[in-house]
Amino acid sequence: MAGRCIGWSRLTIAAVFLGAWGALAPSARAADDDEDDVLLEFHFLPIPNAQIAIWLTDASGVFVRDVFVTQATGTLGIGNRPGLRDFLSGWRFPYGPRVNVLPIWAYARGKQYPQLIFHDDDHLESIGWHEDYSSPEPYFCTPLMPEVNERIATDVMSCPSPKEFQTDKGQFSGAMTVYPPRGDLTTFEDGADHPDTQRFAEINDLDAITQATPVGSRPAHVAVMLPADRVARGPLTAWLEIHVEGDENSVWSFDREDDHHVDPEPTVRSFGVPYLGQPSVVYAVTFDPELRRFSSTDTYAGYGEIDGRSGTVHPPDDTMSTEGGSGADRLALHARNGIAFRFGVFSHGTGTQPIDPNEPDWGACTIRDLPAMTDVVLEPIEHDRVRIHFTVPDDDHVNGITSVRVFYRHATEGMLADDNASSAIQRVPTDEEGMCGTMMAPGITTWCDLGGLFGSSEYQIGIRYEDDCANRSSIVASAVTTPQQKFEVVDGLCFVATAAYGAPWIDRVRALRWFRDGYLASTDIGRDLLRFYNYASPGLADMIAETPLARGLARVALEPLAQVALALTAPTSAGPPTSR
Repeated sequence: MAGRCIGWSRLTIAAVFLGAWGALAPSARAADDDEDDVLLEFHFLPIPNAQIAIWLTDASGVFVRDVFVTQATGTLGIGNRPGLRDFLSGWRFPYGPRVNVLPIWAYARGKQYPQLIFHDDDHLESIGWHEDYSSPEPYFCTPLMPEVNERIATDVMSCPSPKEFQTDKGQFSGAMTVYPPRGDLTTFEDGADHPDTQRFAEINDLDAITQATPVGSRPAHVAVMLPADRVARGPLTAWLEIHVEGDENSVWSFDREDDHHVDPEPTVRSFGVPYLGQPSVVYAVTFDPELRRFSSTDTYAGYGEIDGRSGTVHPPDDTMSTEGGSGADRLALHARNGIAFRFGVFSHGTGTQPIDPNEPDWGACTIRDLPAMTDVVLEPIEHDRVRIHFTVPDDDHVNGITSVRVFYRHATEGMLADDNASSAIQRVPTDEEGMCGTMMAPGITTWCDLGGLFGSSEYQIGIRYEDDCANRSSIVASAVTTPQQKFEVVDGLCFVATAAYGAPWIDRVRALRWFRDGYLASTDIGRDLLRFYNYASPGLADMIAETPLARGLARVALEPLAQVALALTAPTSAGPPTSR
């Protein structure tokens, strides 16, 4: 954590994902594609909030290619972050490498990357007090207290702005890991960010296959083109690995205090929730890509290492759950065309064999470029939200529209386009009601909202759509500036205390507020002090908030009074000592 120990947080939306079949990976077609290239479709039904990777190996078990990986692991680098691997977790937690997230996939790729540690080497075992080596955070949010974390998805709080929440992005440690660092950083702060951070995006080579996390609890479908030279390496095995934090059972059970690292700093030791649970689960399907055929499995092939130390596939055993969306049931058993499966692969084949009219119709795709969207207009509607109006062309070549992708980044580089869209793009799915005007259809004009932005900031925003054959349109992009955020004073905030401690819900600030309302407000001299305080503190708080040294001094000065306030309010910690 940086700048301040604690900040505001809420679910933010970096991109819009639609469609009954979930996320489709880019088709990865090259200019020299030939008729021997093969379209592959991967079908599964995951639980929500899972990290997933799909890849191919040949008959000898040698890695052939990546197909798909979810964004938190691919673009945001949760497997390689500064901090301890057993740090407690939380919603969009910024620190701690999740080395157990997808270890079978990570080791199968055979690649290594520089491992990160904190740039602030004085606090290697703490989530707090990294302000001297921190910079504005474009995605992750403050770790939260357990009771806050449980309700965060529906809370009205928003992620803190870059001025309110900053993070230590880390530096190379000299050791290596199988997970890449985050690849979403585009701006860097002299003196705060280590020079290594400017290489993160260059080192992260997963953007081409990183996609939005499937919504969950509905069938998902990923489609890719397999080049002819890799088709020739068949038969192939398709692997899918899936992991969910905190998926415990009676065997894989973990304690917050004993199995996780609880921060020794009293101010933040209550933050974060346990994340350990059952290890990742992997499914495998062997198929011949030259044949037009659907191949599937209804059982899992094994599970990964709980500490991510290797890519070993442990065979199925009775330690793993098999129902309730837990363990081996993270991919649900479901049926299509009369076949029950958890993970399936449909190859469209090379076209050299006749199509069996009795074979179920798993797909009937034609590979083509789709026409770009028209009537694209960017409309800022709030400080953190832009509405994107557009029309999908009414074209006979468009199959069913499965997804609309919205890309964005700060307007510090060239405009988003097909040849540079892979650079520093954040993509996060949502199926929240109200994020788009209508379902997508050719010839229909509608809109989608992009949220989670920062006020008074210029963004590049691009949009494209994909159909159910992994075809995609080119990106149409433009620039827009969000309006300034309007701030309101709620319940007479403790301006100076909030600036010193970093957030209005921390225990000391809460106690000081109750002391102010319950004790000072009840006496004449106290009311005089409050009048002076309300007059002078906003300007003083602004000065303190901008300077780490001033925040530290303010904490020292306020600590004796804060301890008194804590003692006075302890008997009524569930609420203020007096009614308002």
